[in-house]
Amino acid sequence: MRKHEEQKTVPSFPIEIHAIRLGDIAFATNPFELFLDYGLRVQARGPALQTFVVQLAGSRPGPEYAAADPSRFPRRGGSYLPTARAEAGGGYSACVYCNQVGHQGGQQWVEHTLKTFAELFPQ
Repeated sequence: MRKHEEQKTVPSFPIEIHAIRLGDIAFATNPFELFLDYGLRVQARGPALQTFVVQLAGSRPGPEYAAADPSRFPRRGGSYLPTARAEAGGGYSACVYCNQVGHQGGQQWVEHTLKTFAELFPQ
């Protein structure tokens, strides 16, 4: 119930991510335990010869949010980041009570990561 109420006033969930290029290789971090589909989307659509997705790295949310209200925005590692298919299945790692972000946020992470990679690998 608390999460449902929070979504009315805080509809997004900021996270810390990093992307780097090392030659033809790309690395992208995220603070979640991703469902496999997200990493495969980034690898398949990304410009790098080889892409590494680093999970449970960094913190969430950003320091400006955590400092504003540490009780609502604790800085710690992530939860699962389920896909739409997993949410529909309702398994333990895909339900609203055990995650902060749903599949929409997962796709946002994919798109943001690919946009960042495009900047690192100009055509």
